[in-house]
Amino acid sequence: MVVEEVGSYLVAQGLAVLGQDLFLHVLPDKPDEAASLINYLGDEPDYIQEERKVDVENPRLQLAVRSMRPEVCRLRAEKMYQSLMQVRNQTLNGTRYLWVRPVDSPSMIGRDENGRFLTTVNFRITKELTSV
Repeated sequence: MVVEEVGSYLVAQGLAVLGQDLFLHVLPDKPDEAASLINYLGDEPDYIQEERKVDVENPRLQLAVRSMRPEVCRLRAEKMYQSLMQVRNQTLNGTRYLWVRPVDSPSMIGRDENGRFLTTVNFRITKELTSV
């Protein structure tokens, strides 16, 4: 759910179009200009005082941006990075997000097998448990 909720946020901010230049859970081979959000192993959840009930989750998320031009790749990643850092005590698609904190800064990690530049940045998210 976190990937979908954060993806919807980036779309609402005018930074991407889902399925055209923003992809969830995968970075497909095409188009050349693309971004993806991928959830990966986060931190342990927080529990309510003495209860055995999870209150807050701490997932992690990676944003990867790809482009044929390094300056476009870096700028797009930076804009999304700046936007996500603004999420504080906000509800995204019905889930309360306490904050989205970067673990690192956007970093160019090189080129893929097709010569396209890749920039990634990782986030630690603190959010209330998503209702099922």
